[in-house]
Amino acid sequence: MQIRSIVLSMSLFSALVSCTALGTGQDNARVPLDRLQALSNGQPVTPLPPAFSAQATKGIANDQLAMYLAGVIDSGEGRSWCVATSGLPPHEVNQQLLAELQRDLQQQKVTANANSAVLLASKLEVLFPCK
Repeated sequence: MQIRSIVLSMSLFSALVSCTALGTGQDNARVPLDRLQALSNGQPVTPLPPAFSAQATKGIANDQLAMYLAGVIDSGEGRSWCVATSGLPPHEVNQQLLAELQRDLQQQKVTANANSAVLLASKLEVLFPCK
């Protein structure tokens, strides 16, 4: 039981450090699209200790992705877009947003170093307009 608590504490701490790292670097709070893609592919923002299983690593990456998307969605909810009125669960909203970004990448409408928050905001306005 004590080992489980230690592993859980390490996981939570790593997730917090990793989420903080999302907005660090040269561009400060800017998160490029390729970093967002890495999260969606199960690769956390920061490296984790080898003791973490592949499943735990992917889980942390998924949590980081969900937190980032929730922050972007919350930033304009009710003013620029209205996700809440769609009635869709958060994971479906996230899937739609990521699918749209992936489509734009494949069609070369955007580059991998594009600011993901700006791209997500434009997608949210189209997919979830306020009525």
